[in-house]
Amino acid sequence: MKSFSFRAECAADVEGFRQARDRHGLATAWEVHPDTGGLPDVEVELKSTSSLKVLREAVHEVIDGHVMLQTLRECPLADNSLERDYDLH
Repeated sequence: MKSFSFRAECAADVEGFRQARDRHGLATAWEVHPDTGGLPDVEVELKSTSSLKVLREAVHEVIDGHVMLQTLRECPLADNSLERDYDLH
């Protein structure tokens, strides 16, 4: 299993990603961390046998999932800067 992590604008975006994951039959284990600063943002760490490319394809199906797409990286949450890569859309 590989480690991935990302930031989402809200829990509803993560739920949209979970639904896309299920439609694609992707096996993942999730750990969601709410923002402690009072924002609706959440940080997610997941384990999966899927590739980064396949996970990004699933994120593309999420309406307004751009923050997840731009922060999704193959690394543990502790190693992810969560900075957005604005070249991804």
